[in-house]
Amino acid sequence: MSNTLSKYLNILTIVMLGLTAVFVAMFYFGGEIPNQAYPTPVYSDLLINWAKILCFATAGLSILFPIIQLVTNPKGAVKGLMGLVLLGLVILVSYSMSDATLLELPGYTGTDNNPASLQFADTVLYTMYILGVGTIVAIVVTEIIRRLR
Repeated sequence: MSNTLSKYLNILTIVMLGLTAVFVAMFYFGGEIPNQAYPTPVYSDLLINWAKILCFATAGLSILFPIIQLVTNPKGAVKGLMGLVLLGLVILVSYSMSDATLLELPGYTGTDNNPASLQFADTVLYTMYILGVGTIVAIVVTEIIRRLR
């Protein structure tokens, strides 16, 4: 990767991290919507939409870069495709663990308490848990192997 591209990617990373920090601060310190049954932060929608943007960008880039690698380096692309297959497997396991049982929410009249939404939410949460634990395990194992060498 060229120095110029690396420089721009570092700047983009810092900007995105800064925006995330600002949105999280707005969520926690921006006040609450009045006359709600439960405490509801004013900037909940903003933070959720930002998380969706980051999620879709990550998913898109996770698919795009192995395709680019397949075109530029077909022999080395197997590792990238293995990563996509592993991610698909994690999502499949998460989906099989998810539950679509309707929630009993007194006073809730919205339309989001349906089996499809609940199963999607469970799938996303389980995927996040599995990938988070996998990341921590990978960091620990990498450090242990580095110390043993």
